[in-house]
Amino acid sequence: MNTRKLLAALVAGACGAPIFASAQDASPITVYGRLYPQFTVISTNGATGTTGARNTLSGAPTGVEIPSHNEVQASNSRLGFRGKEKLGGGLEAFFQIESTIPVDAGGGTFATRDSFVGLGGGFGSVKLGNMDTVYKNYGDTLSFLGVSSGNFVSASNVLAKLGFGTSSSGSFHLRRANSVVYDSPELSGFEFSAGYSPDELRTSTRNANVISVGGRFGGKKSPYFVAIAYEIHKDIFGGSNNVPTALSNAANQAAHAKDTSTRVTGSYTIGNTTFEGNYAVTKYNETGGAAGRFQSYKHGSFSLALLHSTGPWEISFAVQSAGAGICSLVGGAACTTDGLKGNQVSIGSRYNFSKRNSAFLMYAKVKNDFAARYNNMASGNPANGSDISHLALGLQHAF
Repeated sequence: MNTRKLLAALVAGACGAPIFASAQDASPITVYGRLYPQFTVISTNGATGTTGARNTLSGAPTGVEIPSHNEVQASNSRLGFRGKEKLGGGLEAFFQIESTIPVDAGGGTFATRDSFVGLGGGFGSVKLGNMDTVYKNYGDTLSFLGVSSGNFVSASNVLAKLGFGTSSSGSFHLRRANSVVYDSPELSGFEFSAGYSPDELRTSTRNANVISVGGRFGGKKSPYFVAIAYEIHKDIFGGSNNVPTALSNAANQAAHAKDTSTRVTGSYTIGNTTFEGNYAVTKYNETGGAAGRFQSYKHGSFSLALLHSTGPWEISFAVQSAGAGICSLVGGAACTTDGLKGNQVSIGSRYNFSKRNSAFLMYAKVKNDFAARYNNMASGNPANGSDISHLALGLQHAF
């Protein structure tokens, strides 16, 4: 296809018409996306002062608040291309390329969101690329007014993260590059998936990889959905990368890490209302560290959410909470987790002008205990104990 035909095809796709990859191939390529810029007012308060209480894992409090300010955000607005081709014998090839579109600031890069090539058939499907883990796909499935992860209302801000430190290595709700994912065929409403992301920079001492598996039942046309997922992070050091340097094993090549999380998800739809609940148990374990260094941390978290629609209006409410947990240090030294509890409450409403266009208003507050640092800000890392409030008015356009 020459440049002129390609541009014409892209314009046609953006306007909702089918795109054809070539004259010989009649498999249409779909162009899709969702844009939702929002004007957001952000404030923090309650940071623990320098003489305030602390615990073993959270580090010294600073008492420094991030000044109240306004932002224009684009959340996880995206543009995608997907297509498929029947190969015969029950086989089908397919692909997806999806990118974040920063409509608030411009710029961006290509294939930053789920992007892959796959082959499917009676055996299920296999995909290779940059994708959400099975753990992320199977849990926290009820979006908040069309918004999932990457926004200040997202359940993953508390449900799937640590309450101390600022490194994303402790998160269990991420997309993983260099991944292969297998999805089983549906059998009487049940499906199974498994994913693996290898360490392409593996050394003789470190092998940082991710394994994610899960099973689910129901969903799609069924009013109920139940899923369980399990994920393993090897040598990613979610604990050590978030504790004070004096406790970290990250630079010790003799140390190894195995962090795990198990999450159960259930949802039920009755009429125009959907309820969802999640419960997760997350563990960070490290071996081979020197005496007095980080050894383990374990905590539980849960979320509850509701989405109700009435005419053109939709209303969402959600709450997430994480416990303080328990911890240990190498050699048996005392380890305290006092003050690591955190929760988030979100509420919002959306008015749908059409199937493609809507306006929304959302509010969320993260409440941190005196040593916790749960964070739902797009930029910035609030201090220990700082509570965070967001209020946003925005527009959505889907295509």
